[in-house]
Amino acid sequence: MLARTLHLNLFVWTAAVAAAGCDPSDSSGQSPPPKSPGPALAAPEGGGQLCGDDITLDLRRSLVLSEFTVVEPFTFTRVMSQILATSPAPAVTPTQLYQRWWDYFNAKPGVHPDAFHCDDELVDGSPAMGAFPHACPRPEGRLADTDPFSDPQNNFDGYIPLGVFNRFDLAPLDGSNCGEYRIVFAKQSGLFDTNDRNLIIFEATLPNPNPSCGIEGCRPIAQFWADLSEIDDITEIRDRVEDFYFVDAAGAGPVVHADNYGTKGGQIRTNMFMNGPNAWQLRQFEFVHDCGGSACIRPVLLKDNPFPELFQDDSPWLGAEAFQEWFVRQVPNLEKAGSNLFFTTDVGTFASGASNSEGEFDNYRIQSGISGSFRSKIQDAITLPGLTADQIINRALALSCAGCHEHNNFGDNLDFGDGLPWEPSLGFVHISEEFTAEGPFGTRFPLSDAVRFVFLPHRGEVLQNFLAETACEPCTDKGVKQFGPPDPSKFLPDGFDSVEGMTIGGPRSGH
Repeated sequence: MLARTLHLNLFVWTAAVAAAGCDPSDSSGQSPPPKSPGPALAAPEGGGQLCGDDITLDLRRSLVLSEFTVVEPFTFTRVMSQILATSPAPAVTPTQLYQRWWDYFNAKPGVHPDAFHCDDELVDGSPAMGAFPHACPRPEGRLADTDPFSDPQNNFDGYIPLGVFNRFDLAPLDGSNCGEYRIVFAKQSGLFDTNDRNLIIFEATLPNPNPSCGIEGCRPIAQFWADLSEIDDITEIRDRVEDFYFVDAAGAGPVVHADNYGTKGGQIRTNMFMNGPNAWQLRQFEFVHDCGGSACIRPVLLKDNPFPELFQDDSPWLGAEAFQEWFVRQVPNLEKAGSNLFFTTDVGTFASGASNSEGEFDNYRIQSGISGSFRSKIQDAITLPGLTADQIINRALALSCAGCHEHNNFGDNLDFGDGLPWEPSLGFVHISEEFTAEGPFGTRFPLSDAVRFVFLPHRGEVLQNFLAETACEPCTDKGVKQFGPPDPSKFLPDGFDSVEGMTIGGPRSGH
């Protein structure tokens, strides 16, 4: 038996662990009543908020749940098994899928010669991903010869669930999906060894159950999460959330579905700290149905993470000049007033394959030096009085994995200008397996100050505003056929005038 239990008894992993989601009973997915000439006098069908009602959210019930009682039914085995069960790919076991995934961090032929490997691509003779080099091999490659599903209670290589996150705020305003719903796991060894940590975040994109209504078709999903704030029985909350993730998410099907981790959006991300050069590293993957005979989880470029050396005034990389021109065009976007609202557009081929939270390589401001023509062009593009090139670059850094998770915790990196607030992570992570906290429903895993005081209040306000608006003018199939889809522009935050590329929470970002 493992020695240290963090008061969990290993989360009482003697239970046959299941997975967490939401019960569609509160949000049936049926169409709400048609619009009336005046304000709606009744809640949408299936219950929910009345037009004109105030709604009060408990952010730790409706946006994130990390209580042991809630996460206990989530197991790594169940998530991986259900992903495979919902894929038409030829049969492969969870162990095979996992081992080939992590064999990517070995140089070929690795442990599994038919898997992807980190030196499959070369740039100037060095292992690369996309257009830029990366570290290869990595310590995580040893996981290609482990089995996290065997005896999970006593297995250092097994994974424990830390929390589930509602990211309805990431639903695009065009209604093409209803946001992301996340599950965070941590390698069990991290409870005992700070140099053997690995966190995996399954970030599923959920389909719109009523796409003819545009973004307003997502109302049953938003209402489901809001309803959790009114439930005082943590066991009932757990049961509802479990159904949401594994059975049916308010008419959208289960969150945990193979298509939701790559085919139709979504991704799987990792935060890795397994003791090696540039040890703290973040990566991104997607599930693919057919990688040449079987399903696989393959690496993809990181969103919102330009390759750091492109910020150098005399960058040696082909395309650096085009990148810097692109970045200068982002200055108006990075000037936006709000720590949840500044953004950049898609970084495209300038994206990196990895983000390092250790050392200064991924610190864009340091890479840009203290002077030079690039920084001068940034400064010249600034229109907000008092804002500096350093502050603009710090904002771009906060959108990156390394910045959001570590670099923006300290010193000069914290300065965004214009009085914008920022709070630190828990040192590389935003939810930690290393210690626990007490809450109204018992022991839970703690969240970073950045999540608690910067991200969650914004996400809560987004959810409240959306429900208030859609309660007064519910969308119906009949209404759509007669008048066309509802206008999503009413959900735009202040300072924005186009719905293109926007989410219900504002600009799409990697947070």
